[in-house]
Amino acid sequence: MAKVALIADNSAGLTEQEIKDYNVAKIIPISFIVNGDEYYEHVNMSYTDFYNFLKDKNTTVSTSQPSVEDVKDAWREVLKEYDEIVYILLSSGLSEACNSAINASNDDEFSGRVFVVNNQKVSYLNKLAVFEARHLINQGKSAKEVKDYLEKTKMDCGIYIAVDTLKYLKKGGRITPAAATIGTLLNIKPILQIHGGKLDAYAKVMSMKQAKTKIISAIRKEVEEKFPEELKQGKVHIGMAHSNPTLDEHELNLIEDEIKEAFPDMSLFKFDPLPLFIACHTGPGALGIGYCVDHLGIIK
Repeated sequence: MAKVALIADNSAGLTEQEIKDYNVAKIIPISFIVNGDEYYEHVNMSYTDFYNFLKDKNTTVSTSQPSVEDVKDAWREVLKEYDEIVYILLSSGLSEACNSAINASNDDEFSGRVFVVNNQKVSYLNKLAVFEARHLINQGKSAKEVKDYLEKTKMDCGIYIAVDTLKYLKKGGRITPAAATIGTLLNIKPILQIHGGKLDAYAKVMSMKQAKTKIISAIRKEVEEKFPEELKQGKVHIGMAHSNPTLDEHELNLIEDEIKEAFPDMSLFKFDPLPLFIACHTGPGALGIGYCVDHLGIIK
């Protein structure tokens, strides 16, 4: 039986404990640029420092995908100990890193040994993919079998993200400067959606409270229409992520309680801070709520 390694980038927001618990052989980080300097989350930039930078309206932020050579070097190192690799990374709809890695995996050196998962996910949904991959590897599945499963089930989920400011979407080219200016004057809060990897507009509201209500309604309708049997079986779960550094434990608990009350038939899987490279695009104050179908029954 082949010895299969699990590698991920930091789009899943895995904690140090989760990396250890799920035996992730290596994390390949996505860096971000603040005022021209390159940083890595939890290495040379903390959450507190990052959001303190954003308080200055002149601060510029952007992201940078890992170089193909750095990715290949990471694979080479891991393949000294393992026979095969499952590599889970940011959605191909949000970054070219996935397609670059797929092309690299076709090199003679890695073909048949490195399997890049294009499951088109981000944030806590990629965290679930890592957990699922570890479960399948522990069951003796090959790297190809793990990849095939994760890609087969990639559409059994959805994310809605409410953004508090249009500033960072404008910088990232997601909206035009004119639309951002008008939206800011009207205090519009856009709601974005991710289904199958692409980031698309969903709705516009006038407050984050309205956004939360709109998202809850959208998820409820979507799950009931697409996954009625899985919902009855308790296989659909809610997850959340945020980029609000001012939330204290009490406020986080209140949001959790509100979501649990809105979805009494779905358990709360995760409520994580957004990875900082994603916060470069959402800005502070964003709230993402999504759902996932747990076919393997690993969410307790």
